[in-house]
Amino acid sequence: MIAEPDSSTTTPHDTTGTSSIVDEGPLSAAELYQLTLYKWRYSLEAYGFEPHEVRELMFLKWLHASRRVEP
Repeated sequence: MIAEPDSSTTTPHDTTGTSSIVDEGPLSAAELYQLTLYKWRYSLEAYGFEPHEVRELMFLKWLHASRRVEP
């Protein structure tokens, strides 16, 4: 049997409460920085780097970003 469109058993969600979340505006600089770090970490892990390699690469990225070393 093939399901008909809009025949799901879930109830529709009330979206009136979500407008206040959207109205708060963009992420703060600190939140954006944390999300960027997570993205880098999980990207490196997805490419198959070992946890100790990810830590070393993230440390090198921090050194470069803080201008403590030059490329």
